[in-house]
Amino acid sequence: MQRESLLRTLSTSRLFRSLDPELLATLVPHADVHRLHQGECLWRRGAPAEHFHVVLRGVLELQRAPTSHESTLIALFGPGESPAIPVTLERRAFIADAYAATPSLEVLRVASAPILELVQTDVRLALAINRALLEHCVLLHAKIDVLAAGTVQRRVAAFMLDLAERFGDEGIDGKTYVPLALSRAHVATYVGARVETVIRIFSQWHKEGLVATSKEGFAIRSIDELRATLGGASLDDED
Repeated sequence: MQRESLLRTLSTSRLFRSLDPELLATLVPHADVHRLHQGECLWRRGAPAEHFHVVLRGVLELQRAPTSHESTLIALFGPGESPAIPVTLERRAFIADAYAATPSLEVLRVASAPILELVQTDVRLALAINRALLEHCVLLHAKIDVLAAGTVQRRVAAFMLDLAERFGDEGIDGKTYVPLALSRAHVATYVGARVETVIRIFSQWHKEGLVATSKEGFAIRSIDELRATLGGASLDDED
């Protein structure tokens, strides 16, 4: 990518846009943009975290398989969000594999060494990193809220609402469209449930017209209706 294009990408990214042009210019030689197709890996668990990342387009997923052959979906990161900030700041190794979750993914990558040196003296850069850490905490709390929502149906509803808030757009028909196609197995691993239970929940929502899924993502008829399921009766009390 040409220098001017990289500089523009840095200046419009959420993590670096508050920095002055002179400082941004010093980061250009240490920056590049990675483009991946769905299923391709950006980094592997155990690799040293030597770069800061900002998702530009698409969605990045973090997976981990600590004790079995089945992967566990840890987190999703969309446009503007920065994954793995804590381990990068601490110069540790990645604790999960990172994959493209959407048909295409673009990620800005900036070497951490010059940033970690500059952050000691540049207040604006320090504040930018601090904001990214706070956003990381918000995402962590959202994951906790999902897992603490109660029964599987409530956990799935909480997960769908989180995705809608972060990645959704309201259509002219009033529905909320989320351009993220996740398999039932993906959802099940994220919320800690059996795939069969998740399939049953989505089947019921489809019959009711509440949530429709396709290969492009999913559409929610009413955010308020879906939110109401967090306090209503569930299909899966046995889980």
